[in-house]
Amino acid sequence: IVETGVGIRPAFSDNLPRVEAHGRTVAINGLYRHGFLLAPAMARRAADLVFDSDKPVEFADETDGQRRSA
Repeated sequence: IVETGVGIRPAFSDNLPRVEAHGRTVAINGLYRHGFLLAPAMARRAADLVFDSDKPVEFADETDGQRRSA
């Protein structure tokens, strides 16, 4: 095999990352090539979701309509 590729990038159409809780599972996706830089903020957000933190977070959860305007 010389080269492989599928043209899939780990990003959403709005290029914004998402941290979502689904029951007992936390999903962190859409970091694209910036995962190394965003990892500390994403980990903090995931911890806030897991431990039901009431402290303010650096960014708010928006609806899809608000994401499109970003």
